[in-house]
Amino acid sequence: SFNQQGWTKSFDLNSVVYGTSPAFTLHAEHPTGEQYARYLRALAERAKLAVRTGTEVEAVRRRPDGSFEVEVGPAGDDGGGERTVLRSRYVVWAAGEFQYPRASGPLFPGSELCLHNSEVRSWKELPGDDFVVIGGYESGMDAASNLAASGRRCSVVSSTAYWRVATEDPSTELAPYTAERVRAACASPTP
Repeated sequence: SFNQQGWTKSFDLNSVVYGTSPAFTLHAEHPTGEQYARYLRALAERAKLAVRTGTEVEAVRRRPDGSFEVEVGPAGDDGGGERTVLRSRYVVWAAGEFQYPRASGPLFPGSELCLHNSEVRSWKELPGDDFVVIGGYESGMDAASNLAASGRRCSVVSSTAYWRVATEDPSTELAPYTAERVRAACASPTP
């Protein structure tokens, strides 16, 4: 969590509600996923939001009146609940651009031979000692720093050297925590 960012006119870059801060609420600069989930649950309860966990969107359809139907069902083996259809005037997709790797057709010749970082369960248990990471932004740098921390060598292929970008707009560069981990990886015996 980073508070007092003047360019955003908000209190904290990780806050989802103006005037709140996971850093102060949780007393942690780098909250764990579990801690951040607790922060989000508290905000949802306070705002009386209808949040559905353990679900996956199965289809989105436009209705004749212009509104939408969103068909949802249980997510994976541990997903609870049942299939249902939600109706709304608007739909916002906020799952992240690459949360689910595209499985239908290759992104580039040979991409089917690659391991997407979302499929890695443990960097320490990943076989091999020399890797090429495709992509130099947050996910790519996360992979590279985890590989270095596990004693593996890696090369990063990226259209832009984001690890060298420094601007007045922090949203265009690596997060400070990621940049710190990249510097540590580059200084390691296995950069």
